[in-house]
This record gives sequence, C-alpha cells and structure tokens, in this order.
Amino acid sequence: MDNAFTVGEIAREADVTPKTVRYYEAIGLLPPAERSPNGYRRYSAEDLNRLAFIQRVKALGLSLEEIRELVVVAEDGRCALTKAELRQTLDRKVADCTQRIEELIAFRATLQNASQQLLAGDDEQDECCPSCRAAFAPTCTCVPTLEETIP
Repeated sequence: MDNAFTVGEIAREADVTPKTVRYYEAIGLLPPAERSPNGYRRYSAEDLNRLAFIQRVKALGLSLEEIRELVVVAEDGRCALTKAELRQTLDRKVADCTQRIEELIAFRATLQNASQQLLAGDDEQDECCPSCRAAFAPTCTCVPTLEETIP
C-alpha cells in the first residue's frame, strides 16, 4: 500500500485522536484497515480523504448516524446525490434549530418574568414567608412556579 499511514499518523493528519480513528473503523465509517506483517493498522490516502470528509460534515452538526448514511451515498462517487442527501439533512437541522430557538426564547421570557416577580417581592423579609415557615413548603413564594411566570 503506497502512502500508508499508521493510526497515529492518519490521526495527526486529520486532527483527531487515534481512538477516534479506531472507533470510526469499528462502527463502519472507515473501512477496515489493512494490516502490516507485524499487525499494525495501515491506512491509505483514500482513508485520509474519507476521514477529512467525515470531519467536514461532523463540523456541520451531523450525528454519526447521519454521517454513516451520507458516507454510503458518497461512496458511490456521485456528487449530485451526496449534495442532495446532505441538503435534506441540513434542511432538517435548520428546522430543528428554528424550533429550539423558539423554545429557548419562550423559556428566556419565563425566566425573566420569574426574576421580575422576585424583584417585586418583599426583600425586607429576612425569614421565610409567614405563609409557609420553610422555603421547601409548596405554598412558599420564595421560588415562583412556572404557572406564575409564563408571560
């Protein structure tokens, strides 16, 4: 095998750990490495290219399962299919991000409302509320409930 890399060499070239290289091989993202006569793994330049591809799509936030599906498509060597598959995956991720952002915005409003309720409370009171006698009581107003804080 020309341009063969050991696991440490390919890991350095791809800016990953040797453990990551072995893991990707174990789960099928990288094909099984050839072995030298002394049993060491030997990786090719093509393996390095595949590893770089994996790292590029991983940087886009793809899960290992999504990467596995994309690698299967990319193995065919047809860029149009790879792009189409990647675009579908990225479009789903954009929709998921949008939903999470909306949920986080709503949660931020809830937290801001709770903070405002605490500011409006009686700060002069050093002990717990007279209605509860302990901060853990369900009637204690020291910690607003979510129902009280939803705007």
